[in-house]
Amino acid sequence: MLGGFFVLTAQAVSALMQRPPVGGKVAEHRLWLLFYVIITFISCTIGVAANSKYTEMIWIDLRNTSGGPSALINDELDYSINIVAIVR
Repeated sequence: MLGGFFVLTAQAVSALMQRPPVGGKVAEHRLWLLFYVIITFISCTIGVAANSKYTEMIWIDLRNTSGGPSALINDELDYSINIVAIVR
């Protein structure tokens, strides 16, 4: 998933770095669009990493807790790493 998103980000950056036709609106907002693309990529990367860590916690690290993984899934908002994954 992240590899595909990286390719899309690279294509968007490449398209924004090309010189647009004279009088194009993209030229005026190029820096803001580049900033948006990069921030979106960073946010997505953090969200995927947090979701992966939470999944590792509930299925591997904390599998022997009372109630098992299903109880941990029900209490998903008790873990700050999962809140980061949800909010991204």
